[in-house]
Amino acid sequence: MLAAITLAPMAVAACNDDGRTLRPAGPDQTGTVSTTVAASDPAVSDPAFDTVATTTAPTTVLSSYLVAAPWADAAPIPARHTCDGDDVAPALSWTPAPAGTVEIAITMVDEQNPDFGHWAMSGIAADAIELAEGEVPAGAERGLNGRGELGYAGPCPPAGETHTYRITVHHLAQQLELGDGAEGSDLVLAIDAATVATAEVSGSYSRT
Repeated sequence: MLAAITLAPMAVAACNDDGRTLRPAGPDQTGTVSTTVAASDPAVSDPAFDTVATTTAPTTVLSSYLVAAPWADAAPIPARHTCDGDDVAPALSWTPAPAGTVEIAITMVDEQNPDFGHWAMSGIAADAIELAEGEVPAGAERGLNGRGELGYAGPCPPAGETHTYRITVHHLAQQLELGDGAEGSDLVLAIDAATVATAEVSGSYSRT
């Protein structure tokens, strides 16, 4: 299901050469170039991937990363992954991490109730590109969810409401080593602070 993307810095070339030489940039002339994968790139047009996110590290060329879930981006989340079903974490796959990634983490947030922790897990190997349904990889560290339980807590909005849930794959520049059982909010803060690139996919769920 995964299609790898190879990204390279883009060189900027002059369109016309009139024989003149540009004056070197002064010490106060700085800037950041931002690029994304062209729409013609097969990996971007591949429907197996749901969304694109860009790196957040400053002073670097920004790159695109993708993540795929068992549902299309912004589509309803299957009941299997909610409190009305088996409440099992979904399988995910993503494009390879950028150079310098030390580990990978995953979070899930309810956009209508962000204070309730649904999923925070770090310590996933930097070269991993997928996660099986319900899998807890060796060495992974899970935070407590909003129910006070370890690991994943599926969507469970109040009856009559539709909530949107955002799953993010984080590429981290350092190991967190908080251990299993850390407060979910503490783990999320540590994940956010160490994140250099992300990929996201969203889904909605409602209950009658």
